[in-house]
Amino acid sequence: MTLIQLEYIIAVDAHRHFVSAAEHCHVTQPTLSMQIKKLEEELEVLIFDRNKQPIEPTAIGKRIIDQARTILKGKSRISELISDTRDDLSGEVKIGIIPTIASYLVPLFIPKLVKKYPELKVYIEELMTHEVIEKMNQGQIDLGIVSTPVGEDGLNELPVYFEAFELFISENHKLAAKTTVSSRDLNLDEMWLLTDGHCFRNHVINLCGEQHYYPKKLKFGYKTGSLEVLMRFVEQNHGYTLLPHLATLNIGEERKKNIRSFKEPTPKREISIITSEGYLKEKLIEAISKEIRLNIPKEMKHLDNGKIINWKN
Repeated sequence: MTLIQLEYIIAVDAHRHFVSAAEHCHVTQPTLSMQIKKLEEELEVLIFDRNKQPIEPTAIGKRIIDQARTILKGKSRISELISDTRDDLSGEVKIGIIPTIASYLVPLFIPKLVKKYPELKVYIEELMTHEVIEKMNQGQIDLGIVSTPVGEDGLNELPVYFEAFELFISENHKLAAKTTVSSRDLNLDEMWLLTDGHCFRNHVINLCGEQHYYPKKLKFGYKTGSLEVLMRFVEQNHGYTLLPHLATLNIGEERKKNIRSFKEPTPKREISIITSEGYLKEKLIEAISKEIRLNIPKEMKHLDNGKIINWKN
């Protein structure tokens, strides 16, 4: 049994296809298949059911793959332990970031982070929160930047900043006459929401309380993962939507007239770096956290006069 063989079976489990797994591992498909076959012969079990399409692990195969992930995590942590003793950050880091954070935060700090640490290679992937957790557990990413608390066993959460919610409202709506708004002013019937799966959608619903969402006053429904699209509907005199504060910083003077802040205590979301328990690159986490905090508005560094809106029920 070799570590390479364990990497191969994890890749096949992730891709459910031998050719795709081989491409991911940068080897030929016959090489990957031969190594997996050797492992199965050594263990005297079938790890994959090749008669199913897409390919699936057998019952014992699932347990072997889970153990393989544990073994490879242990291997990677030895490397993490060594790299964390060095003064200069180097190597690779794979980060999963939810879309309503990534679009606005990544341009603020990643270019400066990689300039400060030229030996560090950073790979960013936009993922839903549940995908961040899943890929982290599978060892496919190193850490996540998500809205917390997540409340999952086996995860560490390091709060980095607190982001206020702001209302983006049609200029003809009656609420546009207000200088500030409260959650009691909001009606989900007039609210444009992101699609299911986005924690920001859950934030908005939780902020509005126990209301049920039926798009009666909006005349039509539209499923999207883009805040930009929702803003365009609002500008066409249809209701309102909520935005995270970073999304409002560079929207242009014309659009700023559509923004309304909330009365104190201001509803906010907590943004954290999350890692699996046992992740050892403490210096890397500290460097990323520090770089983020250096490049966000100072009012986002503390919860002052704010209240956390959870996205989980």
